[in-house]
Amino acid sequence: MPPHDGLDVLAFGAHPDDVELGCGGTMLKFADAGLRLGVVDLSAGERGSRGDRATRADEARAAGVMMQLAVRETLGFADTELVASLEMRRAVVAAIRRHRPRIVLSPLPHDLHPDHAAAGAAVRDAMYPAGMRNLDVAGEPWRPTRLFHYFMHDEEETPLVNDVTDVWERRLALARCFGSQLHVPTAAGTDTAPAHPTMISRPDFLMRIEARARAWGRRAGVELGEPLVVAGALPVCDVAALFAAGRV
Repeated sequence: MPPHDGLDVLAFGAHPDDVELGCGGTMLKFADAGLRLGVVDLSAGERGSRGDRATRADEARAAGVMMQLAVRETLGFADTELVASLEMRRAVVAAIRRHRPRIVLSPLPHDLHPDHAAAGAAVRDAMYPAGMRNLDVAGEPWRPTRLFHYFMHDEEETPLVNDVTDVWERRLALARCFGSQLHVPTAAGTDTAPAHPTMISRPDFLMRIEARARAWGRRAGVELGEPLVVAGALPVCDVAALFAAGRV
């Protein structure tokens, strides 16, 4: 891609760890390709059942180093209270204008966790107005080229699966940056994190992430795959690459 003065990829999450758990392999692949990356967390995850605001911020910084982020910021909306409001849409528009990404990633606009759904809907609804000249939001107009949604709890059909086989161990290490959220057994077999069970703190959580990747990878003919849903149509610019050994 020709150079420009913004990010190549900007990923949005409702909370710190959403990007890492939802599309961490894709972000690592982008980083390996030398792209300039950023993450915007809509909340600080301050009301999560495990850990606290400061711990979550430290974990997010460590994950950012692994993803080689150029920027990571938090918009400061209240955790557990995210709603795809006009206020949130305007904040997302301002972030898009600030960072000028070509590609945007966000959760699906529907998910078991209402914060994830709200984040996905707010990002989807901000894409078009971000490029409008007379919109009263700070920053110069900028409309990203492409929006992709990643999966958290819920899934939907998609033909787009990113082969993340070669970054899989690093993808698991990226998830482990958020140790306050995960099951961390001691030598005695107990959990070192606070005794409040969550879906993420299940001992088999990382195995479940891998099971999803293997299921989607099988569908795409690779070992481990990370599905993405593209908003709109995705053009094919290199037809030879599309048909080369079934790989693109």
